[in-house]
Amino acid sequence: MIAAVTPIHDAPFRGRGAWRGVDFADPEDWTYRLPPAALAELDRAMRRVRDGRREIPTLTMADFPAPCFAADAAGLRDEVQSGRGFVVIGGLPIDSYSDEEAAIIYWGIATYLGTPIPQNVKEEHLFSVRDEGYNFQRDYGATGIRISRTSSAIDFHTDSSAAYAGYTPDIVSLLALRTAKAGGATGVVSAQTVHNILREERPDYLKRLYAPYYFDRRAELRAGESPTLLAPVFTCGDSLAMRYFRFNLLRGHETAGAPLTQADTDPLDYLESVCRREELAVTFQMGRGDMQFVNNRFVLHSRTAFEDHAEADRRRNFLRLWMRYLDAEAAKESRHAVESGNRDQAADR
Repeated sequence: MIAAVTPIHDAPFRGRGAWRGVDFADPEDWTYRLPPAALAELDRAMRRVRDGRREIPTLTMADFPAPCFAADAAGLRDEVQSGRGFVVIGGLPIDSYSDEEAAIIYWGIATYLGTPIPQNVKEEHLFSVRDEGYNFQRDYGATGIRISRTSSAIDFHTDSSAAYAGYTPDIVSLLALRTAKAGGATGVVSAQTVHNILREERPDYLKRLYAPYYFDRRAELRAGESPTLLAPVFTCGDSLAMRYFRFNLLRGHETAGAPLTQADTDPLDYLESVCRREELAVTFQMGRGDMQFVNNRFVLHSRTAFEDHAEADRRRNFLRLWMRYLDAEAAKESRHAVESGNRDQAADR
């Protein structure tokens, strides 16, 4: 598999997407709390879906009529898609719900922000991010063994850099069903800011990062597919996009039989040193019921290692969604579906 290469974007990025962590005063700057009216609407929709025994992946925004949430959701969608690139949604009273009920509400909220897509060759849309006892270095290469199924720290990266199962999502989301005993903090950093710094300090390294590297794809490989993706770290067409997970990149070159030179690895080292600059990242701990939505094109994310609870029913478990952007036409159709749902509800009353 080969991905497109673009010319280098030789100008600084400005605007809401080119932020530094020190730009934010406190966590409320990136947090939206579900108001009681929206929670009531989503709760009613969840109960209809649950009682109707609907399969979650078949559900659309039309199944979650929530006028009180819809206007706020448009702003959240804009923030994730073309603003700062991330938002945390809090306020879900998760203790009132089973895991399945919480997952239905989570899906309903997500449909307002994007279109969920499969995450693996099994066509699963909801993926459980939890420690399943794997050693990533040892077990990588077995189908479905990803670092998200361990308790290890994960350096700054974008999801599915190798286009697992044929997909690289626009948005990555998590719902915290249960949190760890300790650790597991999220970090996010703006790729636009990183790009600005590389352009200013090491334009020679930036040039190399616009040229292709091999990414290993064997964790989710369909029969007959290429085991590698040849793609650059940075591309810029209408907007900046970044593709990066160092482990996949190193393994990709091994799989392709194309050894990396110092000219290949020095730019990667410098890129990672920039990402680790203390003033750049936003870090936060998710509480039970919190949801995060992160732009997977121009925001990198990370996770610290975590220590889990001994009790099986308390062990860390996050539900992950991959999503495509909700395009303008889909958003328009969804608004009409919501309005129709509201009229139907009124008629039932």
